[in-house]
Amino acid sequence: MDHSGKPTWWHKARELEQADQLEEAEKLLKDEIPHQAFALEIAEMYRDRMLRFRAASKQGKASEAKERATEWAYFYASQATSGGEGTAMSLERDDFLRTL
Repeated sequence: MDHSGKPTWWHKARELEQADQLEEAEKLLKDEIPHQAFALEIAEMYRDRMLRFRAASKQGKASEAKERATEWAYFYASQATSGGEGTAMSLERDDFLRTL
């Protein structure tokens, strides 16, 4: 970890994303996070990408990033293995979607 509290692999994934190496960034996050939370981390990466493109007035790219963030958030919630977990993960998904 560095001074930001984020692990080295997190920074590497963000570098890959900014270089438009999206599949590589996704794979890195899947490999480094050994549970279903990897999907929400990928969704957050795409949310940040969306916000960056919105700020740069690149609406097409922002829309694409928002779509990917949404897909990963839904995938995250779909990984629940029980009703209680499903409810909790669906609430997390819905909270996340409100940030888009």
